[in-house]
Amino acid sequence: MFDLLKQLTPVQSPSGHELSVSEKIEEIARRYGEVSRDAMGNLIVHKPGTGERVMLAGHMDSIGFIVTYVEKEGFARVCTLGGVRLPYAIGQRVIFNNGVVGVACVDANIEPQNVTIEHVYIDTAGEKVAIGDTATFLGESILSGDRIISQYIDNRAGCAILLTALKGLQDSDIDLYVVFTVQEEVGCRGSAPAAFAVMPDVAVTVDICGAGDLPCDPAKNPLSLGKGPVMTLMDRMHISHPAVVARLIDAAESEGIPYQRFVEVRGGTDTGTIAQTRGGVPAACMSICARYVHTHNEMASLSDCENCAAILIKTFS
Repeated sequence: MFDLLKQLTPVQSPSGHELSVSEKIEEIARRYGEVSRDAMGNLIVHKPGTGERVMLAGHMDSIGFIVTYVEKEGFARVCTLGGVRLPYAIGQRVIFNNGVVGVACVDANIEPQNVTIEHVYIDTAGEKVAIGDTATFLGESILSGDRIISQYIDNRAGCAILLTALKGLQDSDIDLYVVFTVQEEVGCRGSAPAAFAVMPDVAVTVDICGAGDLPCDPAKNPLSLGKGPVMTLMDRMHISHPAVVARLIDAAESEGIPYQRFVEVRGGTDTGTIAQTRGGVPAACMSICARYVHTHNEMASLSDCENCAAILIKTFS
């Protein structure tokens, strides 16, 4: 699992520009199924079978920046791709799609609590970038005990889990479609076209949610790293189908795998758009809780990721 994460997290592929990570995932996945891409750029891996048609999905895009203006001194003004937490981004290194490395900076005399995207620029150290170029956080994945520390655990962890499940379901008779979706971070735009084409009987998405095991966390969030994958029962876009949730929980309990339950009061995932496709799809979301989501140093539990893949394999074997 960690080897997969180390391969996926550094790849520069923000929303709308996912080809690089798609190609990396394809290198791994093509030995386990038939690989194709749709017009949106979703990567679809099909393992044919005679049983129910199952769609397992996770987004492969990440948050980042896109250049909107280049000042005469060379500083790049940007807007965000997805929900970048700006105060945490200031001072961090980023890498552009053309390989230029820069530093995210803020206009002088702006206090951190007052930072908006209009105050942010990227110092490219004199190297050239152009309007429309994209940038993502630069870093590496580190394993400290059971804890993964890395940029873009959201949602490269989900991609690693799906690749592990794909490998583990090779002997299942289900008609399996594992879909790595695009543009989730900017409005869950890729998953609906993929689900429309696949027409699954059932779908499970794998994504990230925020952990609550932090000092002075006021959110009354019960989730903790290392206590198992999260059955996300509801978010602002979707209520997970009770029958699908029950299947996942039955699989976890039959294997003695710990899991957590959560109701998300903010945000949404690809689950909502998949569930509303065609005549409707019974769908549920299983998440990995992480600290410091949408920053350059997200933190999650390796065992939670491994257990999430194990639940998927048991559910659909």
